[in-house]
Amino acid sequence: MCGRFTLSKDGLWVMSQLRVPAGPRAEQWKPRYNIAPTQDVLALLATPEGPRLEVLKWGLIPSWAKDPKIGNRMINARVETVDSKPAFRRLLQARRCVVLADGFYEWKAIPGGKIPTHIRPPGQALIGFAGLWDLWKDPKGDEIKSCTILTTEARGPVKEVHERMPVILPREAWSAWIGVEKADPAKLMDLVRAAPVPGLEVVPVSKLVNSPRNDGPEILAPASVSPARRR
Repeated sequence: MCGRFTLSKDGLWVMSQLRVPAGPRAEQWKPRYNIAPTQDVLALLATPEGPRLEVLKWGLIPSWAKDPKIGNRMINARVETVDSKPAFRRLLQARRCVVLADGFYEWKAIPGGKIPTHIRPPGQALIGFAGLWDLWKDPKGDEIKSCTILTTEARGPVKEVHERMPVILPREAWSAWIGVEKADPAKLMDLVRAAPVPGLEVVPVSKLVNSPRNDGPEILAPASVSPARRR
């Protein structure tokens, strides 16, 4: 599962790194340290003019949904079944995105409780999660673009913290993943299943992350792990 993550760079910085245009909301993106489900995320997706940065709502609302609240339950899609579930199969062919981040959180079980950890590449370099997106319209015609993040079995150091992790695509695979045309689902699944795990470090961080209301850089302050007290 991927339930919280960070993107601690602003929209202009991301634009300069990727050299792609952005929608007005994406250009105004502010650093985020505790992105939670149902909140906005910054994503790269395909347009007829080429790749573009957009702000999407995290929690997929399929175009056919009658109630947008369905998105609260569709924040992740398991890579093992994404090509067989009707809600995702159509999007896999034509509406793929890369959700941008520089780390994600998981909670590690220890004697006496759980501790939050920030799992990130060295230097908190920009990374991209494989995602799917869709466009939903309410009866008045108002639109919501939303997305889900693909997850896979945990590998590397993540295995010591949690059994699942987001699919992290290497930068050179981003263009192939988002594409501009309908693609062969089998080839796409080969792409995400073969995605290598980048070098990641697992850093215990402040329990401030436990509340989505907290969203400042102090969350990432390294925390010491104290042994459980004996009673």
